[in-house]
Amino acid sequence: MPCYTVNEVSVTFKVAHVDLLRKAAESLGYDYSKIGNTVTLSSLGAVVKVDLVKGVALAQSQTLVNALKRAYSLQAVKLAARLGGWQLKAASDSKGQLVRGCL
Repeated sequence: MPCYTVNEVSVTFKVAHVDLLRKAAESLGYDYSKIGNTVTLSSLGAVVKVDLVKGVALAQSQTLVNALKRAYSLQAVKLAARLGGWQLKAASDSKGQLVRGCL
């Protein structure tokens, strides 16, 4: 196998809200750029390209896309909580608590 071979993974990633994707990318420290229907996220040589029409993310590592999906999901939960009048209290990376104040 030649030494210049680059492996790339393709993962289904349907983005409903591009603004949430931007916030998720920024929370992970990625630079965000959008040209047409393609969003490019980059940080320290790591690049993730998301085709918004096809709903596919391309990256050199599955780990990068998984982290982006988790960050995107967290942003979606925060938005839904805020719209419903709830507050999200994060207990850990994978668990949280929604709290609503009483009058």
